[in-house]
Amino acid sequence: MAQTNVEHGAAPMIVTKWTGIEVRALRTAALRITQQEFAETLGFTVAVVRKWEGRRETIELAGRYAAAMDTLLHRLTDSERARFQTELTGAVNMVHPVATEPFESSTEIAARVRSLAELDADRDTFDILSLTIDDVIDCYELEGPQRLAPSVVKARRQVEGLLGQRRHPVQLKELYAIAARLSAVLGYMAVNRGRFGHARMYCREAFALGGLLEDSELQAWVKGTESFCAYYQHDYAAAVRAAYEGLDLAKEGPQSIRLYSNGLARALGKVGDRDGVAAAIDAATAAAARFSTGAGLTPALDFAPYGEARLMANAATAFLSVGDHARTLDYGRRVEERVNESDSVWSRSLVRIDMAAALAAGERCDVEQAVSLGVEALAASSDRPIRSVWQRAHELGDLIGPIPARASADYVATLREWSTTAREFAAPPG
Repeated sequence: MAQTNVEHGAAPMIVTKWTGIEVRALRTAALRITQQEFAETLGFTVAVVRKWEGRRETIELAGRYAAAMDTLLHRLTDSERARFQTELTGAVNMVHPVATEPFESSTEIAARVRSLAELDADRDTFDILSLTIDDVIDCYELEGPQRLAPSVVKARRQVEGLLGQRRHPVQLKELYAIAARLSAVLGYMAVNRGRFGHARMYCREAFALGGLLEDSELQAWVKGTESFCAYYQHDYAAAVRAAYEGLDLAKEGPQSIRLYSNGLARALGKVGDRDGVAAAIDAATAAAARFSTGAGLTPALDFAPYGEARLMANAATAFLSVGDHARTLDYGRRVEERVNESDSVWSRSLVRIDMAAALAAGERCDVEQAVSLGVEALAASSDRPIRSVWQRAHELGDLIGPIPARASADYVATLREWSTTAREFAAPPG
């Protein structure tokens, strides 16, 4: 009988040394799958599998690679295990000796001990994945979702591959937490790109992962993004519903600031609930004071609670929808300086658009000033607009366009030119 690296008996089969020969036997004889399918099952690349099989006995797998093979071996059915043994030993009708020892072999126990040590590998990988999320948040408004989304998608796929391998329970929980935040970030990015279907699916995934982790704060954040998504789909009832669901999860915690201001208040404004808008903004303001979030403009994409300036920018939008132009201008002017001092080009655009709409629709229509602010808004984010800027800039065009003034025509012409380049970043597909 040929020499092999396989030990067998009544105890579960073990492989003492994984070489390319054992890998190929496992794939072709036991599992009967392609290299592509084998790579996907393990979470490795096809190139790695090809290298192992091509090197045959000259390569020995170690660490997490050997542990992954051990896991796959232990999952084999009896018939798959028999085919694996037959391929390696050449024995067609192998008779297994009856074990007289009721305990496992020392070799098998030692292999398990080694695999336990290997479970705690890849600490650097985990740190890099966490830093990826922090970096995306830090530079999101400088680079935008179109440029950043591919790196987040790549990280999310990497995490999924790691989850398919044997892991220490603590590492497994950390991986699920990273996966949840990456999916939540992708959901928010998808809204900004006008890819609402993708946004809903990423949010559903992030919410489910948050449930597994019992992380109600993350789930509340995800509900805020679902409300945000529904708002820009003009489904204001769904936006209100998602905001209330998020508030139930937030339990008046830090995420309630975003849910009240960006979610509930703006959606209630679109259905004409003036009292509801005022109550929601009051609740958000009280929560911001309770958690001392500060006066500055917090990032648009952030898991941290909204600051005062971000809250006020959303208040301006909400009061605009119910026709309270005076309060829109008041909030806009109060937050304008802080927005101008920040890196948030989108906030500069959106605050100016809200103020322009209030000036154009107010009792004392000032179309000249409205157009001036509207043109400034378009210029502020001309190189990387997002869906919200696109949509609200066009809504301002619908408001200003019919006003019989030369300035109105100037804004419409500027909007048309701006749209030719902005479409790639922010317009709906199709």
